[in-house]
Amino acid sequence: MENKRSFKGILFAFGKSLLYFAIYFLAQVAAINLIALIVGADYVYNLTVELTIVSGCISILLFALIFKIRKTTLTEMAYINKMPPRFFLSMIVLGISTAYAIAVILGLVEMSGIIPESWLQAQDSAYEDVNNSSSLMQFLSVGFMAPLLEEVLFRGLILGSLKKEMHPWLAIVISAVFFGVAHGTPIGIIYATVLGIFMGWIFVKFNSVLPGFLFHMAYNCTLSFSEGLTVVGIIFCVPILILEIIDINKYFRGKQL
Repeated sequence: MENKRSFKGILFAFGKSLLYFAIYFLAQVAAINLIALIVGADYVYNLTVELTIVSGCISILLFALIFKIRKTTLTEMAYINKMPPRFFLSMIVLGISTAYAIAVILGLVEMSGIIPESWLQAQDSAYEDVNNSSSLMQFLSVGFMAPLLEEVLFRGLILGSLKKEMHPWLAIVISAVFFGVAHGTPIGIIYATVLGIFMGWIFVKFNSVLPGFLFHMAYNCTLSFSEGLTVVGIIFCVPILILEIIDINKYFRGKQL
């Protein structure tokens, strides 16, 4: 039976989402100060991958501690539920094909000249340290820790709270905006919000963050480690993307968002 929705419930869910986001922000600040104590304040902002790893660990530990005090678990609150084994490989393939599709779209938009040069410079600057780091550090930060934390926070905790009190599509959009804002740069905010809507749909379908984590990890690793856009990837990314979406919908036929 669908939960009865109320304005008070919606405000409470939105308040919890803001609180979760604030804890995430405080973890970022804590990580910056911790690393600054070790290497010095002048160098801390050149250690993007290290900040991602440390802040991710702090965030997850804080959430786990808070829920333990509340006599529940992060696993339960963040919807770290089992997923159908048949979709393990599908989520990875879906993440790779989505990464190619997004890269093609962003490339076409960039060539059109409608994106301000300042936006492009801000985007390049944001990922400069990541691109210059070792493959291992890139994987640990953008390939593992970022997907883990972001799926737990934005899909599990935030979207999980919102969808109990409002229409799932509205909850998906709101959580996607939170996700977009967390990416900071104008281009990052726009494409992360769009991507967040898609990953929110995956979360609602499976009622688990695990499929989104596999998707997110494959997506980030493809963008980080692929040597440019291959012809095969460009040709097949959209058909594969469409086929995977059809397969998910077919599997969950009858389940309403």
